[in-house]
Amino acid sequence: MKFGYSDPESSDSDSDDAPPLAPFRSLARPTRPAPVRHSSSSKAASKLSASSSPSTSTRPFSPTPVVLPKPPQSKRAIPLDPDSSDEELFQVGDEDDESEDSEEEAWPVGPVGSIGVRGWRRSGKSQEVAHGGPDEFELWDSKTKASSWAAANRSFHLSLSRSLSLSPPPPPSARNPANELASIQSLLSSLQIQQSADNDKLVKSFDKRNQALWSSIEKAILEAEKEEEGRRRVLEENRKREEESERKAREMREAEQRKVEEERKERERVAAEVKKREEEEKVKKAKAVEDEMKRAKDEEEKAKSLGITGEGSPKAEWERWTAKMTHIKTHVLPVVSQNPAFRKACFTAKRSITPKIGQLTSSNSATSHIIDQLHSLLSSLLPPKGQETATQPYTWTLNHLAKALVKQAEQEVTAKLDTAYPLGRVVIGLLARGHVELGEVLMARLVKKCFWITGYWPPRKPDQTPEAHQKTLGHAPPNQSESLVQYASRMSGLIALYASIIQTSPLVAPQGPCPPTSLSNIPSHFRPSAGWRWLVLILRPPLVALEPTPLLLGTFLEVAGESLLEIYGKQMGKFLEVLLREGVREGKATFSEKSKASVMKLGLWLEDWEKKGTVETPSGREGDP
Repeated sequence: MKFGYSDPESSDSDSDDAPPLAPFRSLARPTRPAPVRHSSSSKAASKLSASSSPSTSTRPFSPTPVVLPKPPQSKRAIPLDPDSSDEELFQVGDEDDESEDSEEEAWPVGPVGSIGVRGWRRSGKSQEVAHGGPDEFELWDSKTKASSWAAANRSFHLSLSRSLSLSPPPPPSARNPANELASIQSLLSSLQIQQSADNDKLVKSFDKRNQALWSSIEKAILEAEKEEEGRRRVLEENRKREEESERKAREMREAEQRKVEEERKERERVAAEVKKREEEEKVKKAKAVEDEMKRAKDEEEKAKSLGITGEGSPKAEWERWTAKMTHIKTHVLPVVSQNPAFRKACFTAKRSITPKIGQLTSSNSATSHIIDQLHSLLSSLLPPKGQETATQPYTWTLNHLAKALVKQAEQEVTAKLDTAYPLGRVVIGLLARGHVELGEVLMARLVKKCFWITGYWPPRKPDQTPEAHQKTLGHAPPNQSESLVQYASRMSGLIALYASIIQTSPLVAPQGPCPPTSLSNIPSHFRPSAGWRWLVLILRPPLVALEPTPLLLGTFLEVAGESLLEIYGKQMGKFLEVLLREGVREGKATFSEKSKASVMKLGLWLEDWEKKGTVETPSGREGDP
């Protein structure tokens, strides 16, 4: 069925249930008849009036096709985004367009040249677009125009059909062709105005949508630019940070290399200086050995001329004590080491002696108690009567006791001279109680560590190495790197022990009193006369010119000076006076230039004696109750 009228021939084919068509009713109000004009519109009106007759008033009105201006020919619009929500609005054709509707082809509706709601009729051939085809905007614009015209065409026909079907039929008097033509023209004008308004509204909405789209695109571009700027800034900061870290690492490496190079050069310089100094020391030592050998020979000749030869001479004393130490090493220590019973007894004695020596203080009662304990221990190791040949454990124990006393002097007395007095009391107390051999063993130990006690400087033997000769002089092994100042301080502690033994009397407590018959147990080298002899020998060449001599002389006088003044009186005073006037003030003692500090200290002690006439009692000499 075609739109606007009923076809009698096709009524049979329609379903009986189809509703009857409504009669035509004009939409236009009754108007005055339009003036007759000889124009195309009047001709159309006459044709319209001629076609309408009372016999056909019951048939639906078939509107005169209105030719609308065609939209610009364009290619079929393709949506930018198939998933867009506006797909149904903008889509003109889809896959169903490929198969045309046969009914719509058979009974077309709408103006001539159109196909109703399906849009404008397609052209037979697609238009070719130059330069490789249209861009996305041209496609969108073509699609928008086609969709707008199709929507307007459809809206027109639907509005017309609804108006004709719902409007009451005009009265017969109003069915004037001129009036109907005016009504149609008025309707067309209103439709055109409405269509223009709809187009304007649609264009505005498209413009607004397009503006929003471009705004979102520009916003996305700005955000992308900001993100890119942020990434670029982060990359730049990372690059600068890496460059800074590389620069610092390079500077640190260069500084480390410079430091290593400087250390290497410094080590080379120090090694060269040490090597040079060692060579100079070797030359000096060789020259000193030659000079000392010559001086020793001269001293020996001088001693012969003075009658100081044989037993009692400094050289003989040194050789005597050296031989005693050799005897202990060869005849005592090996025997004890090879005998299990001796070893057990000596080990027990060793464990008892070592802590007792370390516990000595200035207390007289404590010193007396320790002397009694040591006396009991030594007495238990004496061989029974009739077996005097088995004296090795006793001698070994005396040697260990002497070693403990010497070690205590090297460590404690060096730092504090008054600690030497308790050691001297123990030695004199044990000698007074009958342990005479202790005097021999202890003197051998002292001479081994400190040759200064004999007043004899042992020269280097032809077959003796420099290291062995330094050991003979009491120097520490080379691996300990002992300086000359440390060596002199250690020798000072041993001289203090020797002086404390010499000045200790066996007639007073806590070491005594011993009966007169026991005074002979005190050997001559531990009596005050040995101290007077030592003062004379230490001021003779070559010892007087050696660097440690002023320090050792001052230590001896500080520990035993008061006791010697009490014993020798004026003679000791004359000695001290000459030593101060000629030895220190006039420099006739020929002390070493390197020992000025020790010479000054010695001079202060002598000047204090000269001013007061007496010597201040050293701390610890009297002992505490």
